[in-house]
Amino acid sequence: MTWRDAVAATPDFAIAGVCLATWIAPTRLGVHRIGELLLLMLLEFIVVHSAAFMGNAAYADAPRTTRVKRVLGLGVFYTLFVTGFSIGFKTWWPLLGFWTLTLNRLLGALVGQAPSGMERQLIQRGWGVGALFYIMAVMITTFAPVPAFGIDPAVIGAANLPSSGLWVEQPYRVVAAGLLYFAARGFSELVGHRWFKATARHRTAP
Repeated sequence: MTWRDAVAATPDFAIAGVCLATWIAPTRLGVHRIGELLLLMLLEFIVVHSAAFMGNAAYADAPRTTRVKRVLGLGVFYTLFVTGFSIGFKTWWPLLGFWTLTLNRLLGALVGQAPSGMERQLIQRGWGVGALFYIMAVMITTFAPVPAFGIDPAVIGAANLPSSGLWVEQPYRVVAAGLLYFAARGFSELVGHRWFKATARHRTAP
């Protein structure tokens, strides 16, 4: 583990801590935090889903202008989904968050040389890890028994979440999914996602 790995893992652990605190004592941080975490997990789905497509476009063997146009086109497409989330939750921070995350991850490829060697492998492993952990966290908290802890019916009513569905009716499941997802990402960041490379090589070995 290097100091860069520790710095990269810090935001994930911080969000995981917020998820844990909200799950156990939601009134301490405010019941509105439940809706914010639900929206964050929806936004993270878009980010994880778009990362591979936008990454391939950004790091393609093509002129910089072409790469920029492709990434912006995909960005506009995914913005439609993020806009729907923003309208449903009556807040616009997901749009800012999506484009901040997108540009932060792809800026190096758009304004400079596309990464190669170990740097590019690290980026690719990050995309794979994100997708794997997200699917696992959602599957586990959807089908396994999940305790409500502090998110009881009174708190759920006070949170006044929009729409319907499992995450709205039982929001402690999405908070638990956020805890698992961001904690797992954090631990993986500490080792530079190197375990994922070894696992992928083992699965594809003859």
